[in-house]
Amino acid sequence: KQWYQRRVAITAGDDARQRRPSSYNHELCSSLLDELKTHHCAWPFLSPVDKQQFPEYYKYIKHPMDFETVCRKWETFKYVTNDDLHKDVKLIFNNCHKFNEDESEVGQAGLTMSCYFDKRFSELFPRTK
Repeated sequence: KQWYQRRVAITAGDDARQRRPSSYNHELCSSLLDELKTHHCAWPFLSPVDKQQFPEYYKYIKHPMDFETVCRKWETFKYVTNDDLHKDVKLIFNNCHKFNEDESEVGQAGLTMSCYFDKRFSELFPRTK
């Protein structure tokens, strides 16, 4: 069974790579994710929001996203285009804006990270969002 699960995962990754347009750059996405995760304002977004600590979060946010989840999706070749990655990372900051006050520490971190991401993404991928 373990062999089968591994084979299915590899095959799924192969399928995603075959569908990926030539403009997708897996390694550039990796570099960008590394930059984001090590940014001094990334700390609130590194892992999923703790359900025990913030149970109300999941009442307001229907599609949670964080860097741990984005990286897991990247590692398993779930992103077919640069825009797929872009959408998930923007979702992190949109969720932050929806749930947190702009003046709060987390709200400020989200605004800073969102601006940083937009700038770096447009530099690395000038023809996409």
